Amino acid sequence: MTERINTTAAMIAHMAPSRNTTPEQLARLIDVHLGELREELPNWMLAPSPVAGRGVFATRHIAAGEQIFRESALVVGPTARKGSQMNTCVCCHRQLAAKRFLCPHHCTLPVCAECADSEAHRNECDHFQRWLPKDLVEETAPAAVAAPAAAAGTTPAAEQTDAVNPLSLRILTAVRVFYLSKEQRALVDAMQANAERGYRQEIIKAAQCFRKFPTTDKPFMDQLFRVVGVLNTNAFEAPCRVDGHETLLRGLFPLTAIMNHECTPNASHYFENGRLAVVRAARDIPKGGEITTTYTKILWSNLTRGIFLKMTKYFVCNCERCNDNSENGTYLSALFCREQGCKGLVIPVQTKTLQPDWRCLSCENVFPHAKMARYQDFALNTINNRINTCSVRDMIHFINELCPRFCPPSNYVLIEAKLNVIWRMTRLGAEEYTPEEMAIKDRYREEILAILHKLGAGECTLKKLINEEIQ
Repeated sequence: MTERINTTAAMIAHMAPSRNTTPEQLARLIDVHLGELREELPNWMLAPSPVAGRGVFATRHIAAGEQIFRESALVVGPTARKGSQMNTCVCCHRQLAAKRFLCPHHCTLPVCAECADSEAHRNECDHFQRWLPKDLVEETAPAAVAAPAAAAGTTPAAEQTDAVNPLSLRILTAVRVFYLSKEQRALVDAMQANAERGYRQEIIKAAQCFRKFPTTDKPFMDQLFRVVGVLNTNAFEAPCRVDGHETLLRGLFPLTAIMNHECTPNASHYFENGRLAVVRAARDIPKGGEITTTYTKILWSNLTRGIFLKMTKYFVCNCERCNDNSENGTYLSALFCREQGCKGLVIPVQTKTLQPDWRCLSCENVFPHAKMARYQDFALNTINNRINTCSVRDMIHFINELCPRFCPPSNYVLIEAKLNVIWRMTRLGAEEYTPEEMAIKDRYREEILAILHKLGAGECTLKKLINEEIQ
């Protein structure tokens, strides 16, 4: 049974920090967390890493495609990203009605009737109520206050569609951490948390959604800041499908998160319904070799990955791929030359800076980063605008007929557009498209598989998704 936590002070005491975790203690906490999913003789172990702090290493030779481990989420919650469907139950993740879908107990969280009185929802519901959500205060205003609004022609509260504040919804995952068991909380506390100023702003903005959020309680706010830092540093977004409704969950998978980064990793992970991570070897891993994953999209260009890692993970990758400006001959960064009359490919010259010069492989002219960055941004915005507004048929025409005028076929943005077409056509099924369109989908798939092969990505998750081996 979940422990009842009735005050903020009790919440802080329940979450007493223990950050001086030894490697042996961490290994034990991971074993407890894995529970029945832990193999009797696992093919991995935790150990100090030359890449960063600690990592996961092979205890024996692991063959490509072999399962390394499975791991349940320690805690999950809604992503609450802009544009996501807010009328999704925060507990069972079913899609709710378009109107009147908030908790009947006035915590202002979207929850189905079955989950509203469940053990899983009770503590978070109590705390949100005590913090007094501002939407609740406004909706329960006295009739004397509501009357002028009615006279002014505004919609009565009873007829309004429920609104969810994504800022308060996003903090829910962090709040759930406070309800974990002692050993689970110790595992959260043992994880790395980047102290990004934006994380504190995230909490402050969430606090503004409540009348009585304990912002003056320093121990509580410090602990919440730490938890938000752990989640923002380590959590994954994982798809979940319930009764045909798909949503993205934000889940903390500690062992998966401990794996260090490599831009073309030797392991690959995927999620089963948002709550289970499955990690498999993408290539053969020798005994003693570090098992790596990627923190970026595998088909992003060197420069795009570098900017993402620097801005969100606070490190500069120095892997073999990052030091090759052709990226194993895939030219994912390539743009067309801006010199009149030249149609050559331009790629970054330097590999260890986020503002490199660019050189044409044909005419050998060198261009400043600022000029090429504007060109890349133009291609990115043009293609992304089409992805967001075009039908699949219009997207195919755009990729095949218009994109070659301003974007090389190897550029990662165009590759992402082809992936988008593949996903959309796979979701709707072959019966919705002509044989010619299905042939184009197959061509896109072969092109992307060829790039993955050049990168040495092995049996990665993207390859399995493209080949429809996993969903």
